Amino acid sequence: MPPSPQTFLDQMRKALLLQRDGKPARARPIYEKILKQDPTNAEATNLLGLCFLEQGYPKRAVALLERAVALAPAEPRYRVNLLDCLERLGDTTRLLALAEQTQAGGATDPDLLHRRAQVLRNAGRLPEALAAYDAALRAAPERIDMLVEFGQTLILAARHEDAVRVFQFVLSSDPAHRIALLSLADALNQVHRAGEALTLLQERAEAFDAETDATYRLSLANAFWGIGAYAQALVETDLALALGGVAGSDARLLRGKTLYHLGRFGEAVEELERALAIDPARHETAMTLGLACLASGDLARGWKLAERRVEANLKGLIQRRFSRPTWQGEPLAGKTLMIWDDQGIGDVLRSASMFEELAAQAGRLIVECHPKLVPLLARNFPQVEIRPRSNEGLNAFARPREDFDVQCAFGGLPALLRPDIAAFPGTRAALAADPDRVAALRERPPLGGPRPKVGLSWTSANRVGQRGRSYLELADLLPLLGADGVDFVLLDYTDRSAEIAALSERASFTLHRWDDLDLFDDLETVAALTSCMDLVISANTSVADMSGALGVPTWRFGPVTGTILLGQDNPPWAPATRYLRLDPERPAADIVPRLAADLQAWLAERK
Repeated sequence: MPPSPQTFLDQMRKALLLQRDGKPARARPIYEKILKQDPTNAEATNLLGLCFLEQGYPKRAVALLERAVALAPAEPRYRVNLLDCLERLGDTTRLLALAEQTQAGGATDPDLLHRRAQVLRNAGRLPEALAAYDAALRAAPERIDMLVEFGQTLILAARHEDAVRVFQFVLSSDPAHRIALLSLADALNQVHRAGEALTLLQERAEAFDAETDATYRLSLANAFWGIGAYAQALVETDLALALGGVAGSDARLLRGKTLYHLGRFGEAVEELERALAIDPARHETAMTLGLACLASGDLARGWKLAERRVEANLKGLIQRRFSRPTWQGEPLAGKTLMIWDDQGIGDVLRSASMFEELAAQAGRLIVECHPKLVPLLARNFPQVEIRPRSNEGLNAFARPREDFDVQCAFGGLPALLRPDIAAFPGTRAALAADPDRVAALRERPPLGGPRPKVGLSWTSANRVGQRGRSYLELADLLPLLGADGVDFVLLDYTDRSAEIAALSERASFTLHRWDDLDLFDDLETVAALTSCMDLVISANTSVADMSGALGVPTWRFGPVTGTILLGQDNPPWAPATRYLRLDPERPAADIVPRLAADLQAWLAERK
């Protein structure tokens, strides 16, 4: 005689209580007994599968959970449990297939839609994950947990401004939501609004156990790092590490980056090595370790690690795809090598010091670069084919027909041609200005006059985030502009007319400039004007790269990290350049008294 429905119910209740009490081994035989008597009981099948999963047998659990789904296809809980089991098993193929079935089946259950969104996010399919979160939130708009995950997925998808708005919405209804606060700070840091992130964390400190919450301290450290307060960032990072509970390599990476920006390169290398040991696949860590090695003078190791910038998708990096192989340093006799620019104008100007060597090695050398560089480089290197780069992006080949045997990005050349400092030739100038243009410019007063001419560039078009700490305002340079017996010339390639006009209303100074000269796109004119200078004083921009490549005496001020220094006092790329390191814990304007004193000494020597 089969057991009564009440008996079944009592057995199920007993097993479920055991399972909820953390005793799946005792619950299992009860479910198995029920299923012997009623093999089509979907709930017992589901719960038995969960018992096996809880005991660490996901393979056995999968079969049971799949059967539960087959017995009750309309029950979303069983699909959620099956998704959990497949994820535990690491069966990505079946996991994604089930997620797709969920979408195709027109699911409306919020938990199932939520779980599908998580699966897609964990698989790195971020656009689909965002759409899935949108569907889940439409089904359950009150679910704050899903809204927070949606914002975190927006961060992963680099939609940081959208993430900011999502977290601000969450906090408008739950001002003390810990995860939303931390995530909003993260998103603000990503869009160079670290000051706002710091204010947020400090003003909402009551939402955290600030003395014991390591994640909160690490978030504070990130905000301090973002505003360039490296010493305080180091204090907070050390506190987070001391408190424990900070998983992964985040804290070690941040500590290594902070030491690097403080100029403590040896310590940075050690810390970044620890971070890389925790997560060897983290490209940002490897890249930063490479930069720290380069700053320490370890070029052989540094160049190799720094190339992980490609996988790290470094902002501003140009990436292209070719069918031809990458040059690895093998002999080039009889072969055509094509090299191409993967970063900015300054990187190309420094790389020009390697063109002659490569042209001598290769049967034919092609240089692809930004179009505005082509005239300057073509005139300087007639033996090289200089042409504008054809396109960018990983999803399109460079040309319909690749007319070269091997190719290499400029960023990859130093590892092959400059493995150590001894490999730098010490040549004062890699480029020369057009003599006719120089002569024409000298017709313009005061360029042809007898007084020394000093070219100035104090800032950059990009002052976002930490970069802004390395630049000056024109007003900061008034102690220099007041020097007697010298003509100052504007070399900045961006429009500084408003800043000059504003300062002219409250101070008397002369800074020569010509509105008909295009210092942004016409690099032949830039080279000619720079060559008219006796000295260039410049921030860490391509203005200094141009004067360095031309061999014009240059005082270049910039951060202690100065990636062009390679462990030396001055950049080996430009022997005529002197590098002045900014104190990472002081405003950039603190360098001005030194510049003014050095300028007076320089002028005295010329008399």
